[in-house]
Amino acid sequence: MNTNQTNAFPLLRQTLLRRFLNEAQLRELEQFCRAATRKAGVTLFRQGDPADTFFLMADGCVELRARPPGRRVYRTVELVVPGCTFGDETLFGENQYLASARVVEQARLLMLSRIEFDRLIDARPAIASGILRCSGSCLSQTVRRAAILTQAPADVALRMLLEELASPARQNGDPVSVRITHAQLAGVLHVSRETVSRMLGQLVGEGFVELGRGVIKVHAHPQ
Repeated sequence: MNTNQTNAFPLLRQTLLRRFLNEAQLRELEQFCRAATRKAGVTLFRQGDPADTFFLMADGCVELRARPPGRRVYRTVELVVPGCTFGDETLFGENQYLASARVVEQARLLMLSRIEFDRLIDARPAIASGILRCSGSCLSQTVRRAAILTQAPADVALRMLLEELASPARQNGDPVSVRITHAQLAGVLHVSRETVSRMLGQLVGEGFVELGRGVIKVHAHPQ
């Protein structure tokens, strides 16, 4: 585990906060948050834990999982990509996290505690407002994507989801490896793993993806 406050500024510039705060404000925010690196497989928090830390994703991938009421099995409800936020419950007065968060691909994160956010509200309200606007933007994106993915045909939704997951790491049209399982895709898309496997087979035939163990290599365009 690596946690370092002094390295926060470069990571802050990689998040969506750059749309809502200027360079000077990001510099100030560095004093209130921590930069951290977490390896794949690490659980950051569990559903029902006290919501005491807000996270901004600079790099990597984090899976959010939740157990619906009356169910025993946890399902993937969201995959957080670089630039966006999670643990937003911390900012909005929720006492507990509504989902669990587990690192899927090594992640570089910014962590802001509830105590530090309350300090920002009093000492730097403009920065606190920028953080809330950033969180709201990410939540709006999540709602938009959920609406599209649940209403679009499953094969269209799968292609859109893979393109979105690959987009942050895309360079010069090169293929991007996305570390994700069939079960995680099935959870986000609300379909069975068998359906995901069948659709991925079709995308392989189109040259859009290549399949590996726990990894899907996504091409920019079908070959």
